Amino acid sequence: MGLFGKKKEDFKEKIKPPTFPGLSEPSFPSYEPSFPSSSDSIKSAVSKPLFPESKPAMEEDKAIFVQIDKYKEAIDTLDMIKEKLKTSQAILNELNELKKQEDAEFAEWQSNIEEVKEKLSVVDNNLFEV
Repeated sequence: MGLFGKKKEDFKEKIKPPTFPGLSEPSFPSYEPSFPSSSDSIKSAVSKPLFPESKPAMEEDKAIFVQIDKYKEAIDTLDMIKEKLKTSQAILNELNELKKQEDAEFAEWQSNIEEVKEKLSVVDNNLFEV
């Protein structure tokens, strides 16, 4: 037969490990899993949340202690933020007013240009009619 016709079983029967007189058969360690192999126990372990549900820290009524220096610094920072917000709001109001004025002037310029166009067309028609 060809190269691929022999079965592996034939090779196993021909090749046997050597035996040594006076030595016992070697004992190999066995492995037993330390976790349960039941699929139900695995599913229950996977479905458990990693972190147990607890109340958020904000809902609890606990006293918060802050150093006076840090408290004063926080108050000063908040006051500074409020002042900057007021000035930015004032600047935005001024910009809005300027924009309204610009829009009004643009509209006036547009109407002036339209008037000039109309007068020019009247003059043009009068000159070419003669």
